Amino acid sequence: MRVAIVHYHLRRGGVTRVIETAVAALVGRAECIVLGGEPYEGADLAATVVVDGLGYRDAPDTTDDGPVLGKRMLSAAQSALGGPPDLWHIHNHSLGKNVTFPATLRWLLDNGARVLLQIHDFAEDGRPANYRAQRAVLPDAEAFARALYPAAPQIHYATLNERDDAVLGAAGIQSAQRHLLPNAVSVPDLSGRETARPFDGRRYFLYPTRGIRRKNMGELVLLAAAARAAAPGTAFGATLAPDNPVWRPVYESWVAFARKLALPLTFGLGRHYDFPALIRGAEALVTTSVAEGFGLAFLEPFLFGKDITGRDLPEITPGFKAQGVSLDALYGALPVTLTQNEERSLRRVIAGALPTAFAAYGRPVPDGAAERAFEAAGCADGFDFGRLNEDIQRKVIDRVAADGPGDSLVERLPKARPPQIVHRNRDAVAAEFGPSRYGETLLAAYRSVLTSDTAEPGAHDASAVLDAFLDPARFNLLRT
Repeated sequence: MRVAIVHYHLRRGGVTRVIETAVAALVGRAECIVLGGEPYEGADLAATVVVDGLGYRDAPDTTDDGPVLGKRMLSAAQSALGGPPDLWHIHNHSLGKNVTFPATLRWLLDNGARVLLQIHDFAEDGRPANYRAQRAVLPDAEAFARALYPAAPQIHYATLNERDDAVLGAAGIQSAQRHLLPNAVSVPDLSGRETARPFDGRRYFLYPTRGIRRKNMGELVLLAAAARAAAPGTAFGATLAPDNPVWRPVYESWVAFARKLALPLTFGLGRHYDFPALIRGAEALVTTSVAEGFGLAFLEPFLFGKDITGRDLPEITPGFKAQGVSLDALYGALPVTLTQNEERSLRRVIAGALPTAFAAYGRPVPDGAAERAFEAAGCADGFDFGRLNEDIQRKVIDRVAADGPGDSLVERLPKARPPQIVHRNRDAVAAEFGPSRYGETLLAAYRSVLTSDTAEPGAHDASAVLDAFLDPARFNLLRT
């Protein structure tokens, strides 16, 4: 089997790590070449080729169009493999990172390619600039749909989780052409490593994250405020500040706010301590994120021998639970009470933010959308803290810091479960999400593509994908 694996760049981490895992799993089973738009930065891939024009591109180049790039890719793959690829495994074809690429994909398909299109991220999910750049190149709706979500028996799709799989199903892609391909999970061995004690011997819960807005840092501040009253001697830490200067002001405002309240919470621990040492010293890891792609944060802790506590993401975790990973330490919502003025403010903020969110994708706001989004922010005992904007979150935290937490908040404070639960989860993660299982799943997807019938490519319903991600019930102010 000759396989060409394609991505816009081969920088460390992210999709490149997925590609490294795939190539390792295919040793002795397939001959692989990895095509990228930038040089490979790692040491695990023996066969890579830089293809001119394959990198990020937010505007078309009339002298270097899709067919030209397709011919370059095919030539590079044939030279490396000794013949044309039997299968093309293409990552994030529809993300809008290279606006020429859909035309390149179309050229490959028109020239007999069988493809597995693996989607890690959707432009329709909080990346409107990418979406608009791609749409500007393809203003015709049918051409746009054919480019982003081409349809034919020999065109298959892979996604990381059940939510994304369901989105593609709603767009008309048949189950036989959809493959769940969760990322492989592995971590370095921390045995014998140093243990950090950043809080003078107090137990601490660690949020290993870069504090961008969707990571919901205010919720970590709230947990620290509640713990100060209800669980004295407990501390919290977060590891990294955002790299992107756009997110720094929000992050810095939380750092200053927590300092003003003198909470048992330290930001930026990763600047002062070795990451493995922080993991070893933590009571458990915590997450308050309101959105993730694959959800490594829910699996990796167990391989480190640590529990994961905090916020569940029901769009992401059902597949983990179905494979025997117990996530009972997580809460689905963090209910808080709002004053009448805060409720009115929340309504106004949601109603004001929705037109911008929809206009970013060229859509009008549907009737009743503001009310649906407001209702979705509610939960059984009030409003979900993770659906509030930062201004209202700070008001809630001020009250908790002054008056103490209610019972529902105390019940959701992080707690580490017994070691035997962590050990069982570690075994389940290693068995169901390790590199070996990943290789088996990947090969099964490849075989399915190679044994499919062929037909002239058409188009799936691209508007259904956008509808799914713009659903007002999913609207979250921390993602605007």
